[in-house]
Amino acid sequence: MTKSALKGVGASLALILMAASPALAQSGAQSGGQAPDDGTTWRSYGQNPGATNFSPLTQITPENVGGLQRAWTFRYGGGTDDEGDRGLDYRWEVTPLVIDGVMYVSTPTNPNIPELKSTITALEPETGKVLWKWESERNIHGRGIAWWPGDATHGPRIIFATDKGYLAALDVRTRQLAADFGQGGQVDAYVGVVSDVVGESRRDTFTIPNPVALYDNLIITGSRPGEMGPPGPRGDVRAWDVRTGELVWAFHTVPQPGEANHEGYVGDEWKDRSGANVWSTITIDEENGIVFAPVGDLNGRATGSELYANSLLALDARTGALKWHHQVTHKDLWDWDMPTPPILVNFREGDHTVPAVALTGKQSLLFVYDRLTGRPLHEIEERPTPRSDDPKDEAWPTQPFPVRPGPLARVTMTRDEIPNITPEQHAYCTAFWDENNIQVTGLYGRPLMTRGTLSFPSTLGGPNWGGPSYNPNSDVFIVNVQNMAQFRPAGPVTPIFGGPRPPRRRVAAEPGAPITQSGFAYRIDADTMLPCTPTPWGELVAVDISKGEILWRAPLGTIPGLKTDVATGARNLGGNIQTAGGLVFIGAANDRTFRAYDARTGEEKWSVELDASAHTTPITFMGKDGKQYVVVTGAGGTAVAARRMSDTLNAFVLP
Repeated sequence: MTKSALKGVGASLALILMAASPALAQSGAQSGGQAPDDGTTWRSYGQNPGATNFSPLTQITPENVGGLQRAWTFRYGGGTDDEGDRGLDYRWEVTPLVIDGVMYVSTPTNPNIPELKSTITALEPETGKVLWKWESERNIHGRGIAWWPGDATHGPRIIFATDKGYLAALDVRTRQLAADFGQGGQVDAYVGVVSDVVGESRRDTFTIPNPVALYDNLIITGSRPGEMGPPGPRGDVRAWDVRTGELVWAFHTVPQPGEANHEGYVGDEWKDRSGANVWSTITIDEENGIVFAPVGDLNGRATGSELYANSLLALDARTGALKWHHQVTHKDLWDWDMPTPPILVNFREGDHTVPAVALTGKQSLLFVYDRLTGRPLHEIEERPTPRSDDPKDEAWPTQPFPVRPGPLARVTMTRDEIPNITPEQHAYCTAFWDENNIQVTGLYGRPLMTRGTLSFPSTLGGPNWGGPSYNPNSDVFIVNVQNMAQFRPAGPVTPIFGGPRPPRRRVAAEPGAPITQSGFAYRIDADTMLPCTPTPWGELVAVDISKGEILWRAPLGTIPGLKTDVATGARNLGGNIQTAGGLVFIGAANDRTFRAYDARTGEEKWSVELDASAHTTPITFMGKDGKQYVVVTGAGGTAVAARRMSDTLNAFVLP
């Protein structure tokens, strides 16, 4: 597989040393004040509140990972089918938790199986055996759950969200909803973010889609209010008492009258404004009591700066007070919301270490800030961006660009770079380019009235949801990206959704089988599409976080059924994890394959085919039997995946 060599000799040496020395790996397995970890647990969605997705385990290494074998497979009952996406709320994209020798997962319902209940299920992590199961009357969203360890008067609780905006707490000891949490174990989180104008009209689209964050006795939540314009639910960041369910504080992501930055909204633009919400993962700096919230784009345009949309917020965890903020995309016209969690990292600055937070998003830029002050640790420049020739275009005149390491995904191409995977693809893509007189506008590019345009990345990113990983021993940050463009036909500038459709050309994949081609990609059949942008279409990218240098790139994914020697890469959604053993584990690509890479070089070392693509983030842990396990959900079900869906949780171990 094609890859580039690792440039950082220091990073390589650190990885080699930690692979050889478990003691060294253990000593560095925490980042920014997070509790030390012995590798027996996976206590939160990102492994720890700092979301580093890093394990100190060293049993599985680049040298022996090729021997991994399936240990067990758990099926929750949703079955396997080729019907395609069942819908956002029914996808099973769970990242399990492992606490005190027990694995916990949530499972969704299935619209095709009315009798199937959504559950919280406890498994024996070494065998996949079901220990117990609690069935919910509501659908539990599929990306995972959160764990609260309890206190002197309360036992441990599993915190999760369900459809229609409810937040719930399950008492692990009684295996029933916690009676003293909210009303019978549930809190209606829809209440408090809607006015009388909105009423119940948007309840069906409102939810808390990702696992919540926990700080001390507080549950910190974002939301998904639904991608519709105003009037709608606000996207407030809120904190709830984990014992009682009472609301403790709320931060208005669209500033209300009298609040800082309210002047960025003209007239009544602030009223019932939806969006500007945190639908991705919130990160907690436990040592310093800071909530880091990645806020997505605004639903519908506003006249001014649209703060705090597309911003990283640093909030006081106990009070919700704003400590600092940075808007990483001004007035988002590209649907570049904030899908990846901020990650707590250690930044080497001269002879000392600065506690830092790193954030990337669909636009593929990597921002690193001092956690305490918000000071950029890699210089950020406000640069003019490509303009539209439409005078009605509302684009902000500049955008922030970190000087290092530069874009992580492709941001431009030429006609000569159109790939030639098949003669039919090359002919279609070249003709499409010429017919539309395409101009590449690149990063933050805007459509033109007179020519078709390509801007990079597409609405999928760059990075998308799931999450990067960070190894505090080697200082290496790894994220998966997509290298595809967004095509816009010539004409007036329109919103990202609802604009004119791209031209459609009918071609034949084989005689007598016409297929409608649409946009800047060649479709072979219903499940196989070859983008017209240069390969690889999916990549894994490693960055030295302190130096701001890209260390290596490796193609991620293949196109199933396509016979070619080209390392194509593929569309991907989901996250990766790193281990002190020197490995990166990732599913994500839409080719039903789970992979392990050498973290030093990006070389693929092992892969296994799953029932469906693993659009989630894997975990690893040390079992009670002294063996290191790697576990991943293989359920498919995203809009960019092949049609295959399944219900498998897959565990692997060395023989």
